[in-house]
Parts: sequence; C-alpha cells; structure tokens
Amino acid sequence: MLYSFGVVVFIQIVFILINNTPFATSTLVTDSEWLQYKVQYNKMYSSVTAENLARYNFNNNKILIDIHNVKYATKSVTYKLGVNQFTDMSLVDFKSLFPVAVYPTFSYDVAPQAVNSTPMYFNPIKELGIISMIEDQGTACNSGWAYAAAKSIELGYAYQNGTPPLVSLSAQNLIDCAGRSTTCKTQVPQTAFDFLSIYGQSLHTIINYPNRNTQSEQGMCLQSYGPYTRLYSYVRLNNTDDSDLLKYVGNSYPVVIEFNPASFEFMHYAEGVFKQPSTGKGSHFMVVIGYESDPTTGLNTWLIQNSFNTSWGENGYFRIVRNQVDIISKSAIYPIIVL
Repeated sequence: MLYSFGVVVFIQIVFILINNTPFATSTLVTDSEWLQYKVQYNKMYSSVTAENLARYNFNNNKILIDIHNVKYATKSVTYKLGVNQFTDMSLVDFKSLFPVAVYPTFSYDVAPQAVNSTPMYFNPIKELGIISMIEDQGTACNSGWAYAAAKSIELGYAYQNGTPPLVSLSAQNLIDCAGRSTTCKTQVPQTAFDFLSIYGQSLHTIINYPNRNTQSEQGMCLQSYGPYTRLYSYVRLNNTDDSDLLKYVGNSYPVVIEFNPASFEFMHYAEGVFKQPSTGKGSHFMVVIGYESDPTTGLNTWLIQNSFNTSWGENGYFRIVRNQVDIISKSAIYPIIVL
C-alpha cells in the first residue's frame, strides 16, 4: 500500500516537472481539510485504523483528481473531476459496489409504440419544467436498479399527466418487495417492472414508504397505504445503436440504461462532457432524460439523472458524449402506461 502511494506521489512530481505546472494542493491532506471532508459528507469510521485508511485513500484520490483537472483546465479533456462522498474509498472498493447485473431469462415487455418526429434537442427541465428530486442510493446496497426504475416511472407519470412538482416514488418499496435475494447485488430494473406490471403491484411514494439507504439487504416487504402509482407495461430497446434511445427520449419517455461505473473518472465525475475510459466491468443503472449540445466543446450530449445525491456530478446529473461510437443504450428499458 505504501509502495502504491509512493508511485502516485512520484507521478505527481514528474507531471509537475514535465509540465512546469504548480499544484494548489499539497501532497498530504491537512487535518482541517480532512475534518471538513468528514463533516461535509457525514463520515464516521469504525476504528482509528479504518479512518487512517480512508484518509490515505482521500489523499491519493485528491492527487489524481488534481492531475486530471490540470488537463481539464488546458482543454485536454472535456470533463472535470471533484471530491465527493466516494473520495475516501479506493477504486477497488468502489468497483466492488457494482457487480455485473444478471438478467431474467424471460421478459414481459411489449412492442415499442409509434412516436412523432424527434426534436433536435430535448431537456424536460428547461422545456417542460419537470424537475425530479435527486436521490441518494448510498453505498450499502447496489440498488441503482430500483432507484432508476422508480425514477423513470415517476417521470413517466409526470410526462403523461403534466403534473409537476413531483413526489418521489419509493425505491425501497422495490428493494424490499421485488428484489429477492439479489436485491443488493446483481438485480435489474426489469424485475421491478415485472413486479409492478405482471403482478399488478403498487409503487408507493417515499412519504408512505421511505427510502433507507444504509441497509445492506432488503427489508420486510411492508403493506403501505396512501397514494400509489401503477405500471401497466414496459418496453426494452434491443437495437445496436442509440437511434431508438434518441427517438423515445425525445418524445418524453425516460429510459433506464445500464452503465459501466468501474472507473476512477466516473467515481469522481464533477462536470463537463464525460467520455467513457477503458475500464473493468460493472453495472449501474441511471435514467436518460434528455439530450443537448454542449456550448463549450460543441459535443452532442446525453442528459442523465443519477442516484448518487447532488454532491456527485452536476448537482446529481451526468452528461456523456452522444455519438455513433460511444453507445449507451445497452439493455435500455422504459415504462409506458403509468397510472
């Protein structure tokens, strides 16, 4: 471990010498900076040893963030990294939060519906005034599948009925009642959609069924009363490019995608147009809500809503390059007929 720390510091020194670029941060994180981080992200550790390891990770990660952001400042890369709730973790530990998803062998999806012409750009926040709360799935359970499924249904209902402001629907409802034994490991949004559509189950609001993002396993499936939403059908997109994704997102269908989160860059994404690096394997689910063009770089982008809280990304949102090479619609799925 000390060896890898030395390598990182050496890389930093070499980078400074080659580029003649001063760093604003010192090699070691100060006590006040570490305290500020713990307070800001409500960090508590089980022992002095655990905290020392977290601080070591924080120091290493911050050096690498600074190195990347020099490139961002000189326009060598199109996105910036930043300190967030994951910065006290190693990349290995972050990757372990997102094992590769396992899909059911059968699907109850229906055929996609005909849509109108696709607009050049679409942003529901700017154009429709529909703003959905950014959720926080935490790090105890790999529950992005449930948060993305609940959020897509919430947004789908709003699109169909024109009813902002929105009340968040409960991911915990799906984690407890639909996830089964893989709820915090390798579960997928399709299971949530099957639970709601095939078995006629209700999806409740977080007011009636609160999210509990510190649980590492599903809880008891509770009977809840009060307002609920029903899903009657869903569609899977099976094409090998993103043309259908563009078409349906542009016609107000919030589409859930599977994304590989296994990179330092995604772990610390802060702003800008992300380009997926070559990484290991993993599965995380998010909702594509729109697409635009970035005025700074001129790149076409997807607008994606994540469930890592507002401390990650652009206040909880994620922009990634949109082109014919970097395909993101793998295993894409979206709800229809939400009542």
